[in-house]
Amino acid sequence: MQNSAAIKLESANQQAARPQVTKGEAAFGHRLPSGHLICDLCPRFCELAPGQRGWCQTRYNRRGRLWAANYNWLSILQFGRIESVPLVEYANGGVVLKVGSFGCNFKPQAEREHFGAQVGSGRSFTPLDLANICRSLVKQGCIGAAYLFAEPLMWYEFVMQSAMLLKQCDMRNVLATAGFVNPRPMQELLPYLDAVRFDLFAFDSAFYRNKMQISFAEVLISLKLLANSPVHLEVATPLLPGQNDEPEDVARIAAYLAQNYGPDIPYHLLAPAGGLSPEQKEKIMCCADAAGSILHRVYLS
Repeated sequence: MQNSAAIKLESANQQAARPQVTKGEAAFGHRLPSGHLICDLCPRFCELAPGQRGWCQTRYNRRGRLWAANYNWLSILQFGRIESVPLVEYANGGVVLKVGSFGCNFKPQAEREHFGAQVGSGRSFTPLDLANICRSLVKQGCIGAAYLFAEPLMWYEFVMQSAMLLKQCDMRNVLATAGFVNPRPMQELLPYLDAVRFDLFAFDSAFYRNKMQISFAEVLISLKLLANSPVHLEVATPLLPGQNDEPEDVARIAAYLAQNYGPDIPYHLLAPAGGLSPEQKEKIMCCADAAGSILHRVYLS
């Protein structure tokens, strides 16, 4: 078995019947007297006129009701070791079915398509399909599902329903998130999560405001909720060349984590994709040294 072999979507049809494309009604929204809707899933609180989509391109006003355009839509399906999430201190290895859809509510300087598949790619897929495939792969070492790519919390209804089904099957749920979500949705999902990789891009409110166009304070609230829960937590910093990859940038993150969550919290530095120059490799090693001088468990991925 290859550790990170991708499963073609066509082959999944052999294990789960192809359903009709279904778009489900979304949770966490309320109506204004004007007939517009407010989406309450994330702190953007997008106001949506009929037919309008929110920032994430997944939540929309359908004739006065809030719907999730990506509810039953699978863009990415991979079978790989849990270390590839990456989570290196959880479940003694094992493999997970890594899944994702479209939708993102943050915008780094890099183009948004680098953080997940876009509208129109993939196929219809239900939470029951996911649970059935995970169960069929138990003999291959599958321990559950990992919700990754783009921002899986913008796929909230699918993730919640899938996580509930997998829990009933005594299987595990892993989430990778940047944490820009309101507390109530996160709290309701927490009982069904087993492990989380939390992406902390910087310890700098200006970076989050200018580069990602989101509130750093809201991200820290999500991190605190996870850290104070029974969920296994590992923090990661995806390094963006020229933006957050100076040793002093990483040291600020490490210092915050050590002070608030202890020096033993697992911490990952995620190198940029593609070939790296010798200078870039040297800078990443300097970042790792900076983090390692503060935290005890630092990993390069």
